[in-house]
Amino acid sequence: MLKWLRQKASPAPDAELPEGWFRPASAETLLAFTPRQQLLNQLRQYTAVPDTMFDQLYLTPVNRLAELVQLFPASENHHHSTPGGMLDHCLETACLAARLRQNYLLPPSAPTEIQSRQTEVWTAAVIYAALLHDLGKIAVDVHVELSDGSTWYPWLGPVSLPWRLRYPGQGKDYRLHPAAAALLCTQILPQRALSWLAGYREAYAALIYCLTGHYEHAGILGELVQKADRASVAQNLGGDAAKAIQQPLTSFTQQIVSALRYLVQNEFKLNNSDCGSDGWLTDNALWLISKTTADRIRAYLLGVGITGVPDSNIRLFDEMLAHKIVVPNGDKVIWPCTVTSDSGWMAGVPLTLLKISPALIWETGQQRPALFSGSVEPVVKKQQAVSFPESATEQKNDAKALFNQPGTSGGDMFIKWLKTGVSSGHLPVNEPTALLHVIENQLFLVSPGIFKRYVKETSGATGDEWKLVQKDFQKLQLHRRGNDGVNIWTCEVKGPRGVSNIKGYLLIDSSSVLGEKMWSDNPWLKLKTSVPPESY
Repeated sequence: MLKWLRQKASPAPDAELPEGWFRPASAETLLAFTPRQQLLNQLRQYTAVPDTMFDQLYLTPVNRLAELVQLFPASENHHHSTPGGMLDHCLETACLAARLRQNYLLPPSAPTEIQSRQTEVWTAAVIYAALLHDLGKIAVDVHVELSDGSTWYPWLGPVSLPWRLRYPGQGKDYRLHPAAAALLCTQILPQRALSWLAGYREAYAALIYCLTGHYEHAGILGELVQKADRASVAQNLGGDAAKAIQQPLTSFTQQIVSALRYLVQNEFKLNNSDCGSDGWLTDNALWLISKTTADRIRAYLLGVGITGVPDSNIRLFDEMLAHKIVVPNGDKVIWPCTVTSDSGWMAGVPLTLLKISPALIWETGQQRPALFSGSVEPVVKKQQAVSFPESATEQKNDAKALFNQPGTSGGDMFIKWLKTGVSSGHLPVNEPTALLHVIENQLFLVSPGIFKRYVKETSGATGDEWKLVQKDFQKLQLHRRGNDGVNIWTCEVKGPRGVSNIKGYLLIDSSSVLGEKMWSDNPWLKLKTSVPPESY
């Protein structure tokens, strides 16, 4: 059963119905919930029209909307995904848009007397566009089953029988629901109100553009609705609504593409011929490690203040597939591939890759990296669905291919990363939160923290992949063993908050990482003893 059907909502589902079923509720019942009453009061204040006009222009559409969307969520797993989320999101967006509208004189560049005469026209257009902006989802994104076994569609009018809702598993097109609102606008907006707006062509045109998803043509009205929508989403997901409003309007698709271009051109390691890479450029495609790419895109977007980023790789892949950022593998996003270098190196197992058009990353005439000296070959699996690399087994296979490859050593790559990090200052030494310390003229590696950081920075992985690197490091025999033959040592840390212990490895030759620079011992750390493996 969908998770949202078990979460708290108001009103609650009828106790006599099976779990997941809801009885139709009236608009009065649905809007009696205190937060929704507060939103209606805010809307009344922002419009500042007589009560009779407010009821005709705004309360009537809100009542109709409430009866049509019932307790539907606004999304399956993202914002406002609880029962009643659609109604809440529509009301919030309408209130936020009405508030933002107060800062503008509309229509833009018109004489003052025209702006004054059309004040209520533009206010109504803004609120209507915001109120209906996500309504198309109930026409194209959900399947509603009635208690008599029939399927409900919104153009049939409000539900009249107990109902339950589910989200179809495949084929979702994120560009469809913004255009589908136009199908339902006459069920929500009063005929007299539409006839009134039709007499003001500029406002009427902007409203139509919004209801059909063409915000780029809707001018300031489209901008207000998008800002209000973004603020509502940010607020629901625990973000800062004020910051969301202030951010320049850029679609989430553009943000993903910008993140991908930055990562590929500045951070990803491509086309290594004798070890693992973040990706490989061939003559017809750029192939990227799927989990690494998704994790790094998410980290980049969150790092630059983008809110509402999906926390699941599957949902992020859905976005990339829906907006054609990746080349689909049938109806899937993942391409299982074998990667082989002309130098003899090959990935130990098929990798789960994303296929991207190089033209998306590099503009015409822009210099590209040299092509990979080898091959990337998709694996054809008969009668077997390609799945996302979410399972522990798949992630472990990818990690083995990246960190334990023929012709190279994960331990050698780790040592190289340590040396580069120390020399560049990326990896601090002897600092309070550092994972590297000098003790008795020996370099102490805090474990497992240093291995986890290496794996996360080089591959984006956050599971148990670090254990593979730790084993490879131990095979190099660069660390000092205790008299009893164990690998791990304990250090006592004395600080202003008391005494604690950390565990890790001691390097026999610290110059392999620290170079020729002389480092002083960390005065806050004291080497205690090696510890048996079972206590680690």
